[in-house]
Amino acid sequence: MQRQAIIKKVVTENKITTQSQLLELLKKENVSTTQATISRDIRELNITKIEDSDGKSYYRILNNSVLGMKKKTEEERLSDIILETGVSLTQIEFTNLLTVLPGNGNAIGVLIDRVRAENNSKIVGCIAGDDTILILSKNKEDAQIVNEYFSQYLFQTS
Repeated sequence: MQRQAIIKKVVTENKITTQSQLLELLKKENVSTTQATISRDIRELNITKIEDSDGKSYYRILNNSVLGMKKKTEEERLSDIILETGVSLTQIEFTNLLTVLPGNGNAIGVLIDRVRAENNSKIVGCIAGDDTILILSKNKEDAQIVNEYFSQYLFQTS
């Protein structure tokens, strides 16, 4: 798909902070599209927002999707972004509180919801903010399983 190839190029070459800015840059490349299409393309291309050293958030392509690697599952995307941005994880009764680098909470919350739906997991739902995700389970035992799942990615060292 040519539009997605151009999106990859534009995201790689620019520090894009909003979808509106991305739409403007695409227009300069003679690509006319809608906000809804851009949102879908961002998801399909493993594009997420990260923070630079100045604290400004911008879009970038996760991992090697720019090189045309195989499409990742939602669970693989979730584990990758937690490895890259995870800060801490705390279990409190039937909940888990996952803290991540600023600007990543909402994207991770969306991925948690997708993985939950796909895997019929021990997660009932989640509430995500800028850098914190509250993950809800039915009971303390399910929350412990969820905690162990996220801990395997959060505390890995290379």
